[in-house]
Amino acid sequence: MKIFEFYFNPKKRRDRFFSVHSYEPRGIKEKAKGSLYIVGELNNALEVNARFLKRLAQTVQTEYYNSSLKTASSALKAALKKANIFLTQESKKGNVDWLGNLHVAILLFITIKEKKTMFHLTKTGSIKVSLVRQGMTMDVGKNLEKFSSQLGTMFENLVSGTLIPGDSVTVITKEIFEIFSKEKSLEGVGMLKDAKQFHEFLSRRKRLLSLASGILVSFVIEEEEAKRSRIDKSLLPRLPSLLLPLGLKKQLFLPKPSLMLKKRIKLTIKKPKLEFTQISLPAAFKKPVILVLLFSLLLLLGALVFG
Repeated sequence: MKIFEFYFNPKKRRDRFFSVHSYEPRGIKEKAKGSLYIVGELNNALEVNARFLKRLAQTVQTEYYNSSLKTASSALKAALKKANIFLTQESKKGNVDWLGNLHVAILLFITIKEKKTMFHLTKTGSIKVSLVRQGMTMDVGKNLEKFSSQLGTMFENLVSGTLIPGDSVTVITKEIFEIFSKEKSLEGVGMLKDAKQFHEFLSRRKRLLSLASGILVSFVIEEEEAKRSRIDKSLLPRLPSLLLPLGLKKQLFLPKPSLMLKKRIKLTIKKPKLEFTQISLPAAFKKPVILVLLFSLLLLLGALVFG
């Protein structure tokens, strides 16, 4: 599912607040409960209520995902009941700023199969929710148009249905909705499927949209990818099954090969030892007379050579 969010001059008025709250499931338990989106507008409000929409959205989210009820619809109804209690408590505190000024749509998308998505919707106020299928536009929030000013019944009714790939659900606040309605381009909004188309569509209406403030959120339903990618095992004959983690998608991560090095061989070279053999002279050479004769003989030879 692709989601496109557009804000038009959200800070144009200080007494008007907008909010888009989204929560994607975490873990297997929450995944069965789907994705929750809350789009809201609060008009003629004091600065103290700047976070009012966020508090309301967190109340619904916490109650829904923490519910122990088996079905998503029953869990969502319990969360909506909690939201009504939250609004009642606010009024008892003296905060009635939101009465008649609250415009909120709560949407829940649950993927059942690759080509099937369950859809639940509730709303209050003038916010618009439409569904486009094969070029036909349906106001899915029409049965929820009746505005109730009674405390405890702001979020009371629930619309449910099944979405298929190619469907788009669009949520538009009042001022932006009126611009598209006057020029009869509302059906064209639901036909937009990618960012380029949205950019071209909105650029042609830049002048009109600059005069208004609001939100446009579009949910484009796509076919969900299979949980596991198909891998041709014949191409990986030596790949052990333990290397294929659950939920494998597109990329295959293999362990890095370890580099095996042989142990280093240390060569120890010993320093050579120089051994000198001692030569012993005969005992006759040790006498002093013989030494004198030898010395005299050397002197005589020297005289003859240099003589």
